Amino acid sequence: FSGIGRTKATAVIHEWLTHALAAAAATNVVVEGNEASLITPTTLTRVTNSCQINQKAVAVSGTQDAVNKAGMSKELAYRVVLHGKEIKRDIETALLQNTQALTGSTTIARRLNGVAGFVVTNTTTITTAMTVADVNGILEDCWNEGGDPDILMGNGNTKRLISALAHSVTGTNISWDVNSAQKQFVSAVDIWDGDFGVQRVVPNRFDATLTVKALQMDYWKLAELRPMAITQLAKTGDTEKRMLNSECTLECRAENANGILTHAGT
Repeated sequence: FSGIGRTKATAVIHEWLTHALAAAAATNVVVEGNEASLITPTTLTRVTNSCQINQKAVAVSGTQDAVNKAGMSKELAYRVVLHGKEIKRDIETALLQNTQALTGSTTIARRLNGVAGFVVTNTTTITTAMTVADVNGILEDCWNEGGDPDILMGNGNTKRLISALAHSVTGTNISWDVNSAQKQFVSAVDIWDGDFGVQRVVPNRFDATLTVKALQMDYWKLAELRPMAITQLAKTGDTEKRMLNSECTLECRAENANGILTHAGT
C-alpha cells in the first residue's frame, strides 16, 4: 500500500493499456538509401480491475467523548484514527490476494484482483525445501521477460527461510555477521544480491500465503477512485457518528516483469 505509486481511477471498473516491445531481432538492418517500410501498429492490451470500497463506521456517545480518559483527549478522534489504520491494513491484505475481480451487484460487493491474481507468466511451485537456486530461478524468469524486480516479499515464514539460506549453502563464502564487541549477532538477510540484480527482502505480515513474490514496484499502482475520507453522519441522538470510506483498486502495468515462487514452508 505504501510502497507503490498512486494514480487516478475514473470509473468503478478501472481500465488501462499495456503494450509489449517487439522481440529483439539481429536481422533488423537495411541498406543505405533504403525506402522505409511501414509497420502496422499492434493492438494495445486493455486491462481492467474493479474498485472495491473499504469502510469503517463508528459511533461515540457524548459521555464517552466528555469524560477524562488516560492517554487520549477525545474518544471520537482516537476511534477515527484507529479505523483509518485498520482500513489501510484491509487494503494491504486485499492487494496481495488472488481473488479475481468482481464487478459486484446490489447484493455483492465489488472486489479487486490482487498481485497473486495478476502474475501468471512467471510462476513456480516447489514441494521441497526452498533453495538459493529456486529464488534465483524465479528472478531469472522475470529477467528473461524484461523485468527487473527490486523487492522479494513474503510472510514471516518466507522471510525466515530466505535468511536461513545463508547458512544452508555449503562450500561457499556465505556466513553470518557476529560483532563480539557490540555483542551483536546478525542472522537476517535483508538484501538479495545475485545474478539478476539487487532486491530488498521485505516481510509482509498481511500475506498469508507461502510464496516469494518478486516484484518490480514501478509496474504497480494504487488507482484511487475516492481516497480515504471521513464523513460526518446524521446525529440521531446523544452520539457522534463518523464513516470512513476508501474506494480503490490495483493497477498492474506489466505482470510478466514480476514472479511468484510458491514453496512448501517449514
